[in-house]
Amino acid sequence: MTRIVFSKTGYAKYISHLDLTRCMARMFARANVPIWYTEGFNPHPYMVFSAALPIGVYGENELLDIKLNEKADYKELLDRMNKAAPEGISFKEIYDSDKDFKYVEKAVYEIKIPENISEKFKEFIASPEILVSKKTKRGETTVDLKAEISIKESESKDGYVIFEAIAPCGNETNISPTLLTGAFSEKTGDDTIFEISRISFLAKNSEIFR
Repeated sequence: MTRIVFSKTGYAKYISHLDLTRCMARMFARANVPIWYTEGFNPHPYMVFSAALPIGVYGENELLDIKLNEKADYKELLDRMNKAAPEGISFKEIYDSDKDFKYVEKAVYEIKIPENISEKFKEFIASPEILVSKKTKRGETTVDLKAEISIKESESKDGYVIFEAIAPCGNETNISPTLLTGAFSEKTGDDTIFEISRISFLAKNSEIFR
């Protein structure tokens, strides 16, 4: 399997996962990537993403698996892909991998909080429970984000306090930190738009998944 590491930043953070899939297919065609197509009535390029990125969240090291019809010089292929990529999408690395995405269990995020509301946010995440309603394929369910998301202050920089959040991001459970920031806004009435970035994925042994 050929694994691609890419970033999704700038205005590209507003591209939905479905539109990203279409964007990648067009970009691979422009870059002459020898990608393998599925067979059948409606062939399409074989692409598997590690996990859908919530709209409005930056992705620093997103993962995408493809199959190639022929061997390729990954360095040269990476250059062609970046030349064909739209604004906000940047390809960082290509390598062979046999690690299935089913082994991804969590994701690491950074949440930038303006200093003037950081104390209020700290009080919020210190609550004994943070109950929110989450939509699933089976309907809506109540989730305690306090139990699901591990969050701690990381550093202060340029007028912001940065928090690191580790949240479930696997096949069985997937919880976005936007639920946390949304719950904070709903409880406090603060309409600040938070900057959230997904930094990496973690395997079941808590090591960085590549």
